[in-house]
Amino acid sequence: MLSPTTWRLADLYAKHAFLLSGLGWGSMPRHAVVRDLDEGRLKILDIRDAPMTGYRAPMSAVYRAASPPGPAGRWLIERLRSLA
Repeated sequence: MLSPTTWRLADLYAKHAFLLSGLGWGSMPRHAVVRDLDEGRLKILDIRDAPMTGYRAPMSAVYRAASPPGPAGRWLIERLRSLA
């Protein structure tokens, strides 16, 4: 959302508290709010053109050709590729 009144929070606990206080709407991981949904403190909004399954974001792995990733880095790259 582009708006001059958008709050951006890096902490999901703070965002959760804001949502429970009725200070707006936002996306949260379902597992973090399932109890609030079940008990009616929060509800899911049906927003036109917003997929319920989330958005896909392109991702790239960038590294210097002279120093490619080691075993852990290669594992991470392959793991992320397999989840895409």
